[in-house]
Amino acid sequence: MVTQESIEKHLPERLRKVALDYNIPDDMMKNNSDLVVLVLESKSINESKEKQSWFDLYSLMNQEQIDKLRDILTREKEKLAEIEAKYQAKQDEIKRKYEETYASGAYQAKQDEIKQSELSSRQQEEVEADALLNQI
Repeated sequence: MVTQESIEKHLPERLRKVALDYNIPDDMMKNNSDLVVLVLESKSINESKEKQSWFDLYSLMNQEQIDKLRDILTREKEKLAEIEAKYQAKQDEIKRKYEETYASGAYQAKQDEIKQSELSSRQQEEVEADALLNQI
C-alpha cells in the first residue's frame, strides 16, 4: 500500500491528509496519481467505503476500464465546474442588481422622497381638518 512519502510526492497538499484514510495501491499512486485525485475529489463517490472500493478494484481493472473511469470522473468534475460557474454568474448578477437598487445614494433619495410625500400628505390633511372645523 501507499506510503506517506509517495502521497507527498504524487498528491496535492490539500488531499494528502485525506489520502491517509485509504489503502491506495502503490502502482495506482505512481502511474495514475491523477486518477487518485479524481476519486478523492469526486462528488458522486461520496462515501469512504465507495472510494476505497474503487482503490481496491484498481488492480483488477484493465487499461480500458481505467481510462473509462478517468473519463467519467473528469467529465463529472468539468460539469460540476460548469454548474458552479453558472451559479456564481447568476449570484453575481443578483448581487449587482441588488446593489444597483439599494445603492446608498439611490436608497437615501427614495427614502427622502417618501418622507417628503408623507409630510405633504400630513399638511394637506391638517388644512382639510382646519377647514372642516371652521365650517362647524
